[in-house]
Amino acid sequence: MIVENEDWRAPIIQYLQNEKLLDEKEEATKVKKMAAHYTMISDRLYKRGFSSPMLLCVGEIESRRILNEIHNGSCGSHIGARSLAGKVTRACFFWPTLLSDANSHVRSCDKCQRHTDLHHAPGEPLKSVMSPWPFYMWWVDILVPFPTSQGQVNFLLIAVDYFTKWIEAEPVATISSDRVKKFNWKNLICKFGLPKYIVSDNGT
Repeated sequence: MIVENEDWRAPIIQYLQNEKLLDEKEEATKVKKMAAHYTMISDRLYKRGFSSPMLLCVGEIESRRILNEIHNGSCGSHIGARSLAGKVTRACFFWPTLLSDANSHVRSCDKCQRHTDLHHAPGEPLKSVMSPWPFYMWWVDILVPFPTSQGQVNFLLIAVDYFTKWIEAEPVATISSDRVKKFNWKNLICKFGLPKYIVSDNGT
């Protein structure tokens, strides 16, 4: 992976690939600690997560393109900065200034600024989603991107039971409504019985 020296990823990649650190001791220690949260896969830098899939680390040009596509693209919804940053993370991308960049992007969006008052209606307090017993309610989602493996598999269908946090997962090569239905039938209904609810976003 080739990155410019001023790219935020450069010192981390240099350390992970060659154990090369900066000359300045304080910065070198900082990079060494940061590198523990990252890994290289197929010559690309990924950020590790405890409760989320690994996130592909991107540079300045690619980060601008991602923000623009998610916010202004054909499927964009001109959401607020925090929601925009959350969508970027759920799409499995990362860079250190994501939240501040998302805020700047929203502030520079003419359409958002002209219609900002429409988004400021009082909202209801957030409530925890509760399940009364095991396998009553499942959350289903698609995790991407992963390095393509044997069989051109680079997607992961995942289901989590709200009560027990039990996880069912299956790697797949393509995503379609029929593929998700087969996953639900094989991994949820046949194993645990018919649930009351299967929760997903609009893309699953």
